[in-house]
Amino acid sequence: MPDEKKVVIKLELCQWKQSNYDESEPEMQEGVLSFIDVGSFKIDPPSFLIDSNEILDVKVHDENKSVEIILMGTDDVGKVSIVAQDIYWEGC
Repeated sequence: MPDEKKVVIKLELCQWKQSNYDESEPEMQEGVLSFIDVGSFKIDPPSFLIDSNEILDVKVHDENKSVEIILMGTDDVGKVSIVAQDIYWEGC
């Protein structure tokens, strides 16, 4: 639907890089992160290309329902900022 106000990001996460990783778990976790009723979506710098980037940091701000994802690109670092009413994770 064109007026749905939804952002969907397909992710493949490296669980083995986490400090609390248990070797009995899979090394990788695939899933879909869905942002529902999006009020704002911004990529900074605007020329930053999102494609197989490494996630450097994620900040969740409950007070204004926003998420900032810092990504390492090929030649630079970018930030994705999303304000949404609801966020859902669905593992594949």
